[in-house]
Amino acid sequence: MTQKIHCSYLTNTNVEIKTDGVKDILHTAHDGKNQYATPGDLLVAALGACTLTMMGVIAEKNGEKLDGAKLSLTPVFAENLSGLQKVDLHIVFPPHFSSDLRRKCLSAAKSCPVHRSLNPAIVSNITCE
Repeated sequence: MTQKIHCSYLTNTNVEIKTDGVKDILHTAHDGKNQYATPGDLLVAALGACTLTMMGVIAEKNGEKLDGAKLSLTPVFAENLSGLQKVDLHIVFPPHFSSDLRRKCLSAAKSCPVHRSLNPAIVSNITCE
C-alpha cells in the first residue's frame, strides 16, 4: 500500500498536506497559536488511531465489538523541541468487556505498527478502566 503525501510550505510556519482526496494544514511552529494541528499532534493521533484499530481487531476475533471505546492521549514533548519524550494513553473499554478481553486488547495496543515505529526511548504508559 503505497500512497504519496505531498507537503507545501505556505507561510508563517504553515504547511499544507495533501493525500489522495484529503487536504489539511499543519502549523509547524511551537508558538502557542493552536490554530492548526502540529506534526507532533498528528504523530500522537496516529498512535491513538492505530491502537484503537488493533484492539478492535482483537475484540472482533473474540466475538465482541470495540464500539464506544475511548482513548485519551497525553503527549510530553521535550522543552528544547527535540521530540516526543513520553505519551500516556488512557483507554476506556466498553463496560461489558471481560478482564481477559481487556488484557488481550492491551497486549495488542502495545504491538500496533505506529507504537513499534516510535523511538524506543519514548516512554509510553497505558492505563485503562
